[in-house]
Parts: sequence; structure tokens; C-alpha cells
Amino acid sequence: MAAALAAAALLACQPKPPEEDLLKKVEPVGSWLASLEMAGQKWGANSVPTSFVRSMASVAGKQLEKAVQETARSKARPEVRLPLQRVIAEAGAANAGLRQAVAANDRRRLAREVGRLGGLRARFEALRKAGEGG
Repeated sequence: MAAALAAAALLACQPKPPEEDLLKKVEPVGSWLASLEMAGQKWGANSVPTSFVRSMASVAGKQLEKAVQETARSKARPEVRLPLQRVIAEAGAANAGLRQAVAANDRRRLAREVGRLGGLRARFEALRKAGEGG
């Protein structure tokens, strides 16, 4: 029993591989993408106020930029790091598009940006799962 606890403690102290560390750091991006997508849908349906979407998009923009910086600094293999970095950067652009659509009351653009956010969320989750498995 003591040997098993010692082995578990030793494993817990081992440094994480850079890919695992990166995936952990950018994990919130999936939630931000889902939240932005939902906020856009709700705003389009007149279910949430403009100020809510503006606030969420502002905070999300900061978090997405932080995630882009994390990927840039990461020592993860390029085949894991670079696709994540591209998707997160595109998410920042879609977030900016969402904010602009809401500010201009442009429902057509809003629909495009919401669809874009949904596609990016799916791509991000696929990359995250591939990174966990490989």
C-alpha cells in the first residue's frame, strides 16, 4: 500500500508534457465559443440585451487573446500547437464580427458569425480531443 502511494506521489510530481499543458491552458476556449454562439443566438431572438452580448464579447476577446499568447509560448509540438493557435485566432475574429453585427443591428451578419462560432467550436473540440489522444 505504501509503495503504491509513493508511486502515485512520484507520478503526480512529474512534469506534464507540453501538449497536455497547452490543452489544459486553452480548455476554456471551447466554453467561450459555446457561450458566444449562444449569446448571439439569444440576441438574434431578442432574448438577451445588447449590453449582455457586448460584455460577454469583451471578456471573451481578452480570454481568447490570452489563449493565442499561450499557444504562441507553448513548447508543444507544432502539429498540436499551430492548428489550435489558428482556430483560437479565428475565434477572436468571429467574436469581433459578432460585436460589430450587434452594434450595427445587422441580423444577417450576426447569423453568419454565429454559424462561424459553431464551426470553430466543433473544430476546436476535435483538435482538443485529437491532442488528448495523441
